[in-house]
Amino acid sequence: MGAAPIAARDELVAFWDDWTRDGPAAWERWLPAIDDVADGIGAIIGAPAGSVGLAPNVSSLQETLASALDWSGERNGVVIEQLQFPSLQYVWDAWRCRGARPVRVPSDDGRTIPTQRIIDAIDNRTRIVLLSHAYFQSGYVVDVAPIAARAHECGALVFVDIYQTAGAIPLDVVALDIDVAVGGSHKWLCGGPGCGYLYVRPYLREELQPTATGWMAHAAPFAFEPPPMRYAPGMKRFGNGTPPMPSFLMARAGHRLIREAGAESIRAHNLALTELILAEADARGIRTPTPRESARRTGWIGLDVKDGERIVRELERRRIFVDYRPGCGIRVGPHFYNSAEEIGDFFEALDELRAP
Repeated sequence: MGAAPIAARDELVAFWDDWTRDGPAAWERWLPAIDDVADGIGAIIGAPAGSVGLAPNVSSLQETLASALDWSGERNGVVIEQLQFPSLQYVWDAWRCRGARPVRVPSDDGRTIPTQRIIDAIDNRTRIVLLSHAYFQSGYVVDVAPIAARAHECGALVFVDIYQTAGAIPLDVVALDIDVAVGGSHKWLCGGPGCGYLYVRPYLREELQPTATGWMAHAAPFAFEPPPMRYAPGMKRFGNGTPPMPSFLMARAGHRLIREAGAESIRAHNLALTELILAEADARGIRTPTPRESARRTGWIGLDVKDGERIVRELERRRIFVDYRPGCGIRVGPHFYNSAEEIGDFFEALDELRAP
C-alpha cells in the first residue's frame, strides 16, 4: 500500500469545506473533478483524455463490463489465468449463470504461466481474454503483446488488470493494443482505497451498454428520468450509483506525485533498490520467488522466509511496512520515496526477527 501523501489530507479537508459551505451545490464542482481525476490516471497509463472512468473498486468494474457483453451465442468463452487475482475470478465465475464459459489457464509452479499456453486457450469461441499484467503471487510481468495479437485475430476482446504495475513501471495501454484495462489507486499510485479505474478503447465504448448500471450512467442524471435507460456518452456510461467523492478526491494527490516523479525515473530508482534487496537476500540465503530478470518483474521482491506472516506483523509495529502473501512470502516494494538506507534498516530488523 503506497504511502499517504500529505496533500491527500488537504484534498479531504477541501471536500469537507465544500460540503459544509455549499451543501448539494458542491456537486457542481465535484462532478467535473471526477473527469480531472480520471484524466490524471490516464496520463500515467498512456490513455487518451476521456478514455478513463472511475469506480470504487475493480470488482464493481468487472461486473459492469461483464454486463455489457452478449453471452447468448457460441462466442461465450472467458479465458482467464489461474493466477488472476481471486476477486476477478469470483466475478467471472458467477457469470456462468448468464451464459459465460470460463476457460482457466493453469500454472505449473504457482508463479508463472507460459505465454504460449495462454495463446493456445484462445479460439473463435472466445469472447474476452482476461490477463494480469503482473501476477500478485510472484510479480512476474506477462508478455501481453503476442496474447493480444492472438485474441484480436480470433475476434476477442483483451482485458488487462494493471493494478500491480501502474505507477511502478512505464505503461502505455494504447501501445499494448488492449481493449480494456482496470486498476486501483492504493498501491503504486499512492491514492488510498476507493478509487478504481477503467480504461476502454475509445472506438469500443459506445458499443457497450452495461446492465449493471445506475443513475450516474444516464445521459441526464439530474433529470431523474424513468426507464428506458439513455446512456451517457463516453466513459460516464460505465458509472452506476452515487460516486464516493472523498476517495476520488483524496486519490488525486498521489496521482499527481506519480506524474511529477515520472514513470522512467520511478522505474530506474525501483530497479536499483530491488537489485539491492536481491543481493541482501542472496547474502543471507533467502529464497526469492520473484523473477531475477528485471524486465520480467514489477516493483517488488518476494522473500520466502519462515514465519513470514508473524514477521510482517512485528515489522508493522516498528513502522516498517511490507506485506505477506501465502506461497510468496514477504513482499518488499520500494517506491520513489524510499532509500537504500531504508532497505538496510529493513534487513537489520529482518535479521533480528528471524533469529532463533
